[in-house]
Amino acid sequence: MRFLRKALEKYSYGELMIRNRAVLGLAAVILIIAGLYAQEQIPTLKPVLTEKAMKGFIKNPKELIDGIEAFEDDEDSQEGQWVERFKTVIREDAGRVSDFLEKNPAPKKMQAFFRKYGFDGKTGILQTVVLVIAVVNSEREDVSDVPFKIHPDDIKLVEKYKAELLQLLRSAFHQMERTGE
Repeated sequence: MRFLRKALEKYSYGELMIRNRAVLGLAAVILIIAGLYAQEQIPTLKPVLTEKAMKGFIKNPKELIDGIEAFEDDEDSQEGQWVERFKTVIREDAGRVSDFLEKNPAPKKMQAFFRKYGFDGKTGILQTVVLVIAVVNSEREDVSDVPFKIHPDDIKLVEKYKAELLQLLRSAFHQMERTGE
């Protein structure tokens, strides 16, 4: 109340209204900018792709995809449960995916599987996700449904192998259409 009395003594009613409008207007602009900024804060992942992983995927795409699906389908196994937790983190807060992988390493069986095909044992599933999303996004205009931004280094690596990767993914898509998967 003292603040209001002092303000009333110091300024006329008209001056107070102008100052209040200016302060309220500034506050509104700041809130709008903060809201827009928060909406655009999609996390950018650290670079995860490597030449070795790219070549491993190009050489063995079916084995990799089938292996990941087998882990995922075995819901009662340690690997299946881990894949479900990973998918939950991606869906709910993709910005936490690196922390999740650090605190919850993939089961040893999965790590060995990813290393067999040139991927990092601990981040192999994320490498696969980033690789596929980067290739698909290279062909799409609207990527607003992707829960994270792919690091520019990973995008450059995908661009290097884009022709081969697109051919593989198209072949896989056509195969799925034919078999009804």
